[in-house]
Amino acid sequence: MYSGLRIPFQSMGAVQQQMDTISNNLSNAETAGFKSRQATFSEMMYQQEDNMPMPENGTGRLTPPGIRTGGGAAIGQTALRMEQGALKESERELDFALEDKDTFFQIEAEDGTTEYTRDGQLYLSENPAAPGSYTLVDQNGGFVLNEAGGRFDIPAGTSEFSMQENGELTGVTAAGETVNIGSFGIVQVERPQALTSVGGNRYRFEDLDGLGAAENDMVIEADPSSVKQGMVEQSNVDLSNELVNMMNAQRQYSFNSRALTQGDQMLGLINSIR
Repeated sequence: MYSGLRIPFQSMGAVQQQMDTISNNLSNAETAGFKSRQATFSEMMYQQEDNMPMPENGTGRLTPPGIRTGGGAAIGQTALRMEQGALKESERELDFALEDKDTFFQIEAEDGTTEYTRDGQLYLSENPAAPGSYTLVDQNGGFVLNEAGGRFDIPAGTSEFSMQENGELTGVTAAGETVNIGSFGIVQVERPQALTSVGGNRYRFEDLDGLGAAENDMVIEADPSSVKQGMVEQSNVDLSNELVNMMNAQRQYSFNSRALTQGDQMLGLINSIR
């Protein structure tokens, strides 16, 4: 394929992926606990054209002999940015925020595996495994796991939830008795870039075999006392920075589109010569 068409065509695809990443960041600017992603580019392979049959004529040449033609650019990585989002008071008993970097709440997924989230806006829901009692779920209905790796067991009618200094969550039953509900199963992810977004503001490990590691090797237990009650972590998306990146991406897409059009016109002109 003519390089004048191949290079801008390939680069347009990479810029489109960058714009998709930016759009996702902007759409989640108000999502609690959301972590933005940043797309970075890498150069594709070069093609070497040796057009110097007599190397002795290149005496004093400072650049490599021949012509190196690039193949355009591609998305090298969409890195997960783990910077702490601002903490906002919500005055709601079942809102919790994580203060430590790279720490996550654990969520029981529908298939029984574990997923991770920074979103601590929780709700009470009846526990199907223990009829008559309640448990904590996230906004998508996923069961939040406690320090033992199981669901919270909350007596029906419990209210006035309070987080103690040691990370224990307590509540007051309908009979006026204070009960210990347990601590959150907070974990610190050692390699957050290995997390894959699965929607619903959750992440999971999907290619551990390729990394040569087990899930237990990727997470360690974290201090539950770092959980703050009555607060919500805001998204770490920087709107002004994302808008600037989007405008730059649109310009790059326009430049490559123009180069593609001009290359096509040149080929049309060549083909019209008789």
